[in-house]
Amino acid sequence: MSNEPEWKDVNPPKEDKSSKGKAILQLIFGGIALIIIAIVGRVVRPLGLIVGGFAFFSGLMMLIRRRQFFYKPGIIVTLAGFLLLLANPRFGVVAGFAGFLSFTYAIGLIAFGLLGAIKLAWDAAKGE
Repeated sequence: MSNEPEWKDVNPPKEDKSSKGKAILQLIFGGIALIIIAIVGRVVRPLGLIVGGFAFFSGLMMLIRRRQFFYKPGIIVTLAGFLLLLANPRFGVVAGFAGFLSFTYAIGLIAFGLLGAIKLAWDAAKGE
């Protein structure tokens, strides 16, 4: 056992409106960026492999750090990088499936961001 405290003890959760707003913007702009990267990566294959590899390994590094504010984005970045790596080499069905999943993933990120924005606006209107 190490003397390092758990990430939940080190980083208490914050539930203020500014942090929720930042998370909503990150979801929306992350989905838009993933769509742009997927389109550019399919047109220019070496660029897609480089960006996919960079995203995959930086997502892994975010997960290794074990901080609360890096955990969810780390999973998202790692999965997006993995899908971009699978979509570029053109291994037949795998590449098409990974490309479809990366676009579905991007649309899902945008949808979750918009739903979060609606919920935040609803909570602000109710006065919470």
